[in-house]
Amino acid sequence: MKPGSAPRLDLTSLRWSLVVASAGGFRKAADALGVEQSALSRRVRGLEDEIGVSLFHRNPGGATPTFAGDSFIRGVEHALDLLSDTVTEAREAGQGRLGRLKIGLTPSFLSEALFGLLQRFRGAHPHVQIEMVSGDAGDHLSAVADRRLDIAVLPGGMTVTGLDVSELWRETLHVVLPSGHPLALETTVDLQSLDGDALLISEGDLGADVLAQIRLPSSITLKTVRAGLAIVLAQVELGLGLALVTSGALDHASLPDGLVHRPLHAGEGLSVGFAAAWFHQNDNPALRRFMSSARALR
Repeated sequence: MKPGSAPRLDLTSLRWSLVVASAGGFRKAADALGVEQSALSRRVRGLEDEIGVSLFHRNPGGATPTFAGDSFIRGVEHALDLLSDTVTEAREAGQGRLGRLKIGLTPSFLSEALFGLLQRFRGAHPHVQIEMVSGDAGDHLSAVADRRLDIAVLPGGMTVTGLDVSELWRETLHVVLPSGHPLALETTVDLQSLDGDALLISEGDLGADVLAQIRLPSSITLKTVRAGLAIVLAQVELGLGLALVTSGALDHASLPDGLVHRPLHAGEGLSVGFAAAWFHQNDNPALRRFMSSARALR
């Protein structure tokens, strides 16, 4: 070995030196390893030459570590244990059992369906860190494309380019209205009966792409609000219109006093899908595991 250069060590020689120390001699170590004693001796001698110290006192009764050898053996044991742990962690990360999953969603998407999906994934992969980032669905799509997020949860029907998209679940649509509104007496609200009422939606949570799927009558005035659900509900309180929301948004929202919600239908119940968007070249194993778990619930 050149002065100042790092020794070139191979795992076989390191492991065999541990066996010699444990067995107390080269013959017993060779028998345990199933190799020729001469091959074992050459390996250990080459290791000693590489690091520049004698590792064993050799005598007719066997071999015992030198002072330097004892220190070396303890260090090698620790290093190999650490290497084994590292390999195990790498395998588990590669299989999606370790790692991190970053999910972008808007506040109204915190539905029971999403919680159920996350709980199922968490139960199967308890060591994967799940990070949920709140924000606008459009911003999340950009973050997914840039790999700042692994996945974005968004309302179905949104225009998405350059990403893979798969529907995760569906939710019924509800209309939120003042308790004194004539339709508040109904158990469900027919879409046609909203004629003349302004319908408010949160642009970030439930965009026009989704509403195009349910074919709102042209007589209904649609107003998109560039704010979250709380602001939309405040506008309903002020008499500025009725709000269209999903059942999932209502699961985690407290309606202000004086407001009620009713399922919306048009001859049958109306629902919208919620989808996941991810970059197909994202090689995060946790992402692949999450999507497999999500598809299994469909």
